Amino acid sequence: MQVVSVNVGQIQSYPWRGGTRSAIHKTPVDSAVLVTENGLEDDHQADLKNHGGEDKAVLIIPTANYVLHGVSQHAFGFLGENISLSGVDETQVKVGDRFQIDDVILEVTQPRSPCWKLGEINHSQSFVQKYSESGRVGFYCRVLNSGNIQASMPVRHLSAGRGANIQALFLAKLKASTLEAHNILQEALENPALSDAWSQAIRRRLTRRSKDH
Repeated sequence: MQVVSVNVGQIQSYPWRGGTRSAIHKTPVDSAVLVTENGLEDDHQADLKNHGGEDKAVLIIPTANYVLHGVSQHAFGFLGENISLSGVDETQVKVGDRFQIDDVILEVTQPRSPCWKLGEINHSQSFVQKYSESGRVGFYCRVLNSGNIQASMPVRHLSAGRGANIQALFLAKLKASTLEAHNILQEALENPALSDAWSQAIRRRLTRRSKDH
């Protein structure tokens, strides 16, 4: 695995929905970037309810997703990620996986939950639906050890997480209509590395499912 691109974004104003501030657009940085428990230096979030925080300090997207989602004409960072990572995809990553990049240690906390802004930058809300249905959505990490990262740095897999892989976990929450999905979500709740946001969202999802049945 290797860091292909390190990307940061500034808050900008967009005309979406009558006026929206967002830092979804990230641009590659050539020099080393400091990573702390709060995320990457000089990277910003406008919507602090749904983005950022210690559980979602760093967003990683596999580089293969750019071809998969039909956006390979764009520079890395276009999908909003902080780290564009080669050599792995969501079928090979689980919540609790730990990765080391030089001194930085990251722990996977949850799949990304794509929002409507991703549709806006792609000029189509159907993009978000297709992106979601693939389960290849990227994943968030918390920072267990701070340090500097830079493009071309190798990534070491320190330890394995548990439960379903990121793709399967995301799709289980998206649909949650089968016994298999129910079991995946129940298992995820027992994972101490799972983010608080996803733990709460899964509990709500399972509650709705039990009421429907």
